[in-house]
Amino acid sequence: MQLFIGFDVGGTHVKHGVIDENGKELTADEYDTPGDENAFKEKWEAVVAAYQKEHDVVGIGVSFPGHINHHTGEAAKAGALDYLDGENLCELFSGLTDLPVTIENDANCAALGERWQGAGKDYAHFVCITIGTGIGGGIVMEGDLYRGSHYRAGEFGVLPVGNNGECMHEVASASGLMKACSRALRLSEDEMPHGEELFKRMESDVHLREAIEEWAHFLSRGVYSVISMFDPQVVLIGGGISEQEKIYLLLDKYLQRFEEWEALKVPILPCELGNQAGRLGAVWLAKQKLSRSA
Repeated sequence: MQLFIGFDVGGTHVKHGVIDENGKELTADEYDTPGDENAFKEKWEAVVAAYQKEHDVVGIGVSFPGHINHHTGEAAKAGALDYLDGENLCELFSGLTDLPVTIENDANCAALGERWQGAGKDYAHFVCITIGTGIGGGIVMEGDLYRGSHYRAGEFGVLPVGNNGECMHEVASASGLMKACSRALRLSEDEMPHGEELFKRMESDVHLREAIEEWAHFLSRGVYSVISMFDPQVVLIGGGISEQEKIYLLLDKYLQRFEEWEALKVPILPCELGNQAGRLGAVWLAKQKLSRSA
């Protein structure tokens, strides 16, 4: 049984684990994302060395934020890890281990993880929209990633969906929802209820309901645009907020108002793998790379 190390590098935490060739995670852990390049390399190298002492690992997959050239490893932008902007990540990681390393954008990895072990298993054509602090996405066509000519395909967060042209990052993300609800409740963001509590309170608070409804309207514009562009079999929604059932009812309400929705309509489903999706997708790529080189 071949074993791989999967990393999911985020702006706050780096999640990692050992995953077998069938997608079963044998162990998982995380650490705080280091604040500079030297600390990043030291911690990453130490984690790999510790796993190698306990397991016979054959490759490493890394899910990484930003714009990643999958072929060369260059990160034009490294998301919140701006100290790695412009770095060649293949060269960086190859200097830290003798194992083969595969690096891919985090939203793309999440889509591949869902394709391998999650909600995308039964679909060859789908779009994954991740809703968090911002909005990202991955596009799967004929069972594989569509990356675009500049490796930026799936940057759905830049779509203008607000009444004044505001982008999805600003008004349709989870952070956009929290800001809108904070204004509606006249509470600071520290005082705000989270998740399910917000959606419960909207039933009895007209101002909160209006804020959530407007946010869902903005999100529906983005979802409709993505569906009209890529004609997927299904749209998968990721991020913690995707667990709220009312989101799908609200999306359906607003999507039905678009003139061509009946012709374009496809299922909109929550992702299944949570924060495990990124490292599973990264390992799937590492597994593919290893099989091609065999």
